[in-house]
Amino acid sequence: MILVIGAGSRTGQALVPLLRAAAVPLRILTRAADPADGPDAVAGDLADPATLDRAMAGVEKVFLLSSAAPDELAWHRNAIDAAARAGVAHLVRSSILGADAASPARFLRDHGQADERLRDSGVPFTVLRPNFYMHNVTAQWPPTLDPQGNYYAPAGDATLSMVDARDVAAVAARVLTEDGHIGQAYDVTGPEALGHGEACEKLGRRLGRPVRYVPVDDDAARAAMLSAGLGEWLADALIELYQDYRRSGTAGYASRVHGTVLDVTGAKPLTLVQALAG
Repeated sequence: MILVIGAGSRTGQALVPLLRAAAVPLRILTRAADPADGPDAVAGDLADPATLDRAMAGVEKVFLLSSAAPDELAWHRNAIDAAARAGVAHLVRSSILGADAASPARFLRDHGQADERLRDSGVPFTVLRPNFYMHNVTAQWPPTLDPQGNYYAPAGDATLSMVDARDVAAVAARVLTEDGHIGQAYDVTGPEALGHGEACEKLGRRLGRPVRYVPVDDDAARAAMLSAGLGEWLADALIELYQDYRRSGTAGYASRVHGTVLDVTGAKPLTLVQALAG
């Protein structure tokens, strides 16, 4: 039995069908056990350890992914501790590329500390560290373009080896259903490093109109995020992540291409052009 935590995410939505196709018994954590969620659903909340204990009863493996939130580190700790109490045989955790317990960027710091908690827990584990997701470009950038087709962000000239969530899911499915992955930490990237300008050009070709990247400073970007309805915690977290990308530049950790997708799944990772095609 595999418990999937984070089935509503882009990665989770791609992972669940892969596991079902492999005829793996599943249990899917949902906030409330609504009949519409299907027979696999089990009610639980990452903020409530007692519900996690119930959800993990009889479970052999767990996939763990949570949304970005101020309590994300506590949520992951709760799930890891529940897995330890339940005697889970393998926990696969979705982290982030560049995770570092001492990072000034809270996403990287929270995931780095959660990775440390998992390593210290005694639970057999695999950590997946995806880079910047391509669906940021394909789904989230288009609604933010101004009438002239400008996309504003504080990325500087950083390049990112963006990855499609479907490739992350494919790696997770193999790791959960094959032997030989326990104790591994996999950096999961796409096949090329792209700057925001290159990504905007590719997006523009897909949309059939020019799209241009316009670099802005952190203060302007934060103000735009807040005016768009993002909370202060998330806006600050994104600014910190962009600062880290700028430190990475064009040859740092965020631009490096890793062969994980091909090595683990046997298939080449999707390019941004393929992701834009749907």
